[in-house]
Amino acid sequence: MAKKVRVGIIGLGWPGREHLKGYKQGRDAEVVALCDQNGELATEQAAEHDVPHIFSNHKQMFKEIELDAVSVCLPNFLHAPVALDALKAGKHVICEKPPALDARQARRMADTAKKNKLTLMYALCLRFGGQQKLARDYIEQGELGEIYYGRAVYHRRRGIPTGVGSWFVDKKRSGGGALIDIGVHALDSTWWLMGTPKPVSVSGSVFQQFKRVLPKAAQAHFSVDDSAFAHIKFANGAALHLECSWALNLPGGSALQIAGTKGGLELNPLRIYSERKGVQFDTTPEVPNADMFAGQTGHFVECIQKRKTPLMSGEQGVQLMQMLDAIYKSAATGKEVKIK
Repeated sequence: MAKKVRVGIIGLGWPGREHLKGYKQGRDAEVVALCDQNGELATEQAAEHDVPHIFSNHKQMFKEIELDAVSVCLPNFLHAPVALDALKAGKHVICEKPPALDARQARRMADTAKKNKLTLMYALCLRFGGQQKLARDYIEQGELGEIYYGRAVYHRRRGIPTGVGSWFVDKKRSGGGALIDIGVHALDSTWWLMGTPKPVSVSGSVFQQFKRVLPKAAQAHFSVDDSAFAHIKFANGAALHLECSWALNLPGGSALQIAGTKGGLELNPLRIYSERKGVQFDTTPEVPNADMFAGQTGHFVECIQKRKTPLMSGEQGVQLMQMLDAIYKSAATGKEVKIK
């Protein structure tokens, strides 16, 4: 039987607490330390989940206790520096989305993990949802044929987050707005179902129209997009259309659609569109329940123990950030952006 993986969690906002609950549902990991600048919150979570150690500084945590791995669940601008600290200290890392502020940071993270022979995984939890897993099975079995088009939508009619110190709406600390916050989920889920083809070019537009709906304190920091739209082309000839918003004068909601040469599918709910002998028919499969966070942390632990490449690897994190960077660059220049 493999030795339990000793885990520390850095950041105890909502994502960090979900990681904690995810690890607790598995048998192969032991959460031995929590790290957060909010000492009261750390103490409360440690008592609730029987975690023996709490810290306010991640470097101190690395020095004082034996850890195999960490979850980095911090604001975007801290993803790369803290993940790099952990990798250099010999810890496996699962880092919350987005992978980093830009592709350059993501490349440093991937290269450092590879150099130190450590697991680096990104927490794109929708990949572990019941719908996505079943849809992926259909696609891998060839039910849809060759995938050539994907559509990803994640809209909020009104729902601009601010965060502590308004970091969500400050581009220097967030890296972007709706696109990098919720658009990253829609993009990644669709890209994954398409088989993660290599992106080669991007055309995008971003907008900032709803600063007025924020509290005045947050308006002073508002320097990000509240909606974004993009068309992405891939090396295999496929294409993906992306729409996302924190605020838009249209109904909120999400959609994910995949089209192939033999069939198609959409999520929310999962429906399969097929054709047999000239007859078109639709199927609504029964979707098994799946705890996304437990599946995500369980996969991370399994990758450490079995030396497997994660579903969302460091290299995929680089490509994901390249697409996001290219959308912003295309919007700024008004031109299609090539990805090398």
